[in-house]
Amino acid sequence: MPTRIIEKAFPGKKAEELYVAVEGVLRKLGQEFGIQCQYDPARRSIVVPEKMGVKGLCTVEDGRVKVALEHGLLGAAVVGTVKSHIEEKLDRLFA
Repeated sequence: MPTRIIEKAFPGKKAEELYVAVEGVLRKLGQEFGIQCQYDPARRSIVVPEKMGVKGLCTVEDGRVKVALEHGLLGAAVVGTVKSHIEEKLDRLFA
């Protein structure tokens, strides 16, 4: 499956603080789009199940958030929109 990667640096932010903020964003998106994500605060990762041909894995560490979006043929049409939407939310994370 093709993968699109979103990486965003947050210098000086601890992984725990970033995880809480990112989890909040993904919970809101999940509610908006009817997606039940799997949250793992201990590993600081969030698994987003497939929806419309796109699935994701978000990992958080000190100063960095990474989102990998995997998609097949069905998801190829929407993955760019999903990526842009997530990037926009991450850009405003601590604004």
